[in-house]
This record gives sequence, C-alpha cells and structure tokens, in this order.
Amino acid sequence: MQLRRVAPVVGLLALLAADAGLIGSALRPSPADVYVPAAAATTSSARPTPSVKATQKFTPPTPVPVEKYVTAVSPTIAWVALAGSCVNPDVVWVTGDQGATWTRNLLPGRVLRLLADSSKEAQAVGANAGTKCSLKQWATTDSGAEWGKPGDASPAWTRDPNDSQAVHTARNDVVRPCGPRNVIDLTVLDGSRAQVLCANGDVRATTDGGRNWRKSYAAKNALALTVAEGGSGVIVKPASSCRGVVAVPIVSGRPAKEGECVVAPTVDGQISVSNAGNAWWLLVGSELFTAEEPGGPWTRTKQDPATEG
Repeated sequence: MQLRRVAPVVGLLALLAADAGLIGSALRPSPADVYVPAAAATTSSARPTPSVKATQKFTPPTPVPVEKYVTAVSPTIAWVALAGSCVNPDVVWVTGDQGATWTRNLLPGRVLRLLADSSKEAQAVGANAGTKCSLKQWATTDSGAEWGKPGDASPAWTRDPNDSQAVHTARNDVVRPCGPRNVIDLTVLDGSRAQVLCANGDVRATTDGGRNWRKSYAAKNALALTVAEGGSGVIVKPASSCRGVVAVPIVSGRPAKEGECVVAPTVDGQISVSNAGNAWWLLVGSELFTAEEPGGPWTRTKQDPATEG
C-alpha cells in the first residue's frame, strides 16, 4: 500500500558564492520518518518533533480495545477521555480552540463513550465508581467539572465496561457482535445503526439496533474506526513503512486502497478517530491531529491534551 507522509518539507537554502554571482538554490526534503510541524517553517516557537527516530526500533501498535479516545464536536471542539476503572476513574480533556488550550477534569467513573454537544455540555456512559461497577450515564454542563448524579443508561450504546467482548445497545440489550473476540472500537450513527471493529480486523454493522451484525469488510490489524452518514469514514491501521499509524479513508462504506501515514509515538489502546460533520479528529498516543476530510491531510494541534491542566 502506498502511503502519503504527513511530515512536511523543510527548506534548506544553499547559497553558493562564485565570481559569476549567485548560482542557485535547492530544497532538501526532511527524512520521511521524522515528523516536522508545519509551523516550524515559519516560527521559532513551533513544538519539538516527536521522539520517533530512524535509528530507534519501532514496534507497530497492537489491536486492543480503545481505552483513550477522542470525541469530535466541531472543527475546533473535541473531548479526549482516558476511560480508567470503576475504582479509579481517570480524566477528560476538552478544547474549544482546536487544541490550542485544554481544560482537564476527572471522569465520574469508567467511561467508554462520550456524547458531546459543545465544549461545556456532554453525556458520559460507563460504569459508576465503586465495587459494583454497574452501567450508568452522567451529564455535565461545565466541561466535566461536575457530573451530577448517575442516571439510567439503558437507552445508550457503549462498549461494555466489564466485558471487552460485549456491547450494550440502545435497546438495552447486551450483545457480542464479534463472537468470542474483543470489540476494539464502536462507532454509532443512531439508535438502530452502529459498527464495531473486531480484534481479528472484521468490521461488522447493524441496522436493527444490534439484533444482527453483518460483516462489511476485513481490515487486518486495524486499531480504530469512525463512520459518518453517507458511508464516509476513517479506519486506522499500522504499517511496516509508517512510524505511527495510517489513516485510511472510507468511501461509500469501503476502505480506500491507500491512506496517509501520520507519524507519532503510539501507545496500545490509545489510538482513536472521530468525526462530526466536516470535522475529523485523530488521537495517536498523546498527540492530536485534525482534518477537514477523511482523506486528510492531517495537521497536528498546537498542544497535546496531557500537556495542559
């Protein structure tokens, strides 16, 4: 599969003096496996490049259930959550300015799905803090500073917080769309339609609220998935030639033959992709990227969520 690199070109102007005057200049491209922020060409305050070097051994990420994920709201607004456990809930970060700044707050429990309407308002679905770890739903109007009392989560889609092979549907059923395999990711269109990414790379879809799941296609070693109305989307995969992940656009319900290599340090279970309209967000480890279309190009945000708050 041919990959288009996200690393931009760094200009190197070589001026050679000779009796005849100025001879010429040349541009030399940066190494393909070193990510250089686009802003580096124009400002000295650009962020340093990730520590992914050609001399370092690179281990491709492993398909495991997503534990840290991004939820897109708009081109400028997104939430990033680290699911945590029932006993030790983790954190959520929110940006309203395309990643220039982030607000950090605690989650109310083990949260595996966020439904956000703005940088302030969101609903969280997961298991409540404590030893019972039962499915609950919360709401916030202040970016997660307060979540209020847990409510009924029976009409909510989510991966099961207690069972990596199970999905809770909007019909209040618990199903196993991947059979005996883990559900790596879940993407939802409405109360009846959803898709799952299975550990063996199968992408399965339901249009009847989870009663039946048909195999749409297989994407071996895929790590994350999102779909939108009309059949567009993104599926994220590793590749031996990419020191990061490959964001493959989905067109009319099928993945394209090639995608864009997004270079960034990877962490198993911390790779996620999400969309809202024409806003596409990609999380790779601790780094965030945005795009206006599922085919990219992907641009790194100004700050990573974990660097603030």
